[in-house]
Amino acid sequence: MMGFREKLARRQHEAKTLVCVGLDPLVENMPECLRGKEAFLAADIASWMLKIATATAPFASMFKPQSAHWEAIPGGADALRKVVNGIHDAFPGIPVFLDCKRGDIARTQQQYRAAHFGFQGVDGMNFSPYMGKDCMAALVDKGNLGRALVGLCYTSNPDAREVQNVCILGHDPYQYYWEFIAGRVLAWAEELGVAENAGLVMAAAYKPRKDGLEIYSKHLTRCRELVGDRLWFLIPGIGAQHGFIEETVRTAYVGPGSVAINSSSEIDFASNGTDFAEAAAKKAMELRDGINSVLVNS
Repeated sequence: MMGFREKLARRQHEAKTLVCVGLDPLVENMPECLRGKEAFLAADIASWMLKIATATAPFASMFKPQSAHWEAIPGGADALRKVVNGIHDAFPGIPVFLDCKRGDIARTQQQYRAAHFGFQGVDGMNFSPYMGKDCMAALVDKGNLGRALVGLCYTSNPDAREVQNVCILGHDPYQYYWEFIAGRVLAWAEELGVAENAGLVMAAAYKPRKDGLEIYSKHLTRCRELVGDRLWFLIPGIGAQHGFIEETVRTAYVGPGSVAINSSSEIDFASNGTDFAEAAAKKAMELRDGINSVLVNS
């Protein structure tokens, strides 16, 4: 069976795209033309997201539904399962990754593994490594080592710097906490035999201050120094979070399957009119073209 990273790399090579399309529905942003009776809300949401997926598939290297956006909807878990199955049936070459950020004791992680890989049928998921190796180990299905397990490392929300940039005392040379996490996720993945498909959540290049001139991408350069190309990067922060494409690609990309650059809100909510699917496709195409222009000129 083809592993996640090989599948991602093949898709990126064939479709010439690094775009990860997030599928994060918000009821208040749902197009009016799709709204039915309240009793059918979950089905309407599923229809909306499947139409977004179909429209953006030519420009997508992977799809990434965000779990909370579905869990907040009555019947959302079943709706998400329907969307995942629909994508697998229509676009078998495009992997589906669940953004759920689970992190708990082993027994609980095993239940998340059953829920997400078994019931929902996704091809990969992310996890919070704060509670240690168990957070990753209990997600491993020894019967299917091809699934992607991606650790939170350097996230795109500004408040994360308070925690992730803490320096570890007694470490020579000094090391940030996020750097420590990058090393541990790689070490765990190698110990568990899943390094081939493991990865890290690494924020896109950004401006540290709204009034600043510098575009900060040193975290991506540093992480590549730490893990090389042994882990792939799931990169949030482009689009609505105003990350910078050129600096992100130049510092993180090391070949097909090495990065997936996510955009959710800008694509999903590009329009709430009858042209919502076409508008989403246009945004996904623009992101693909922007990334590819950097690759061509690199």
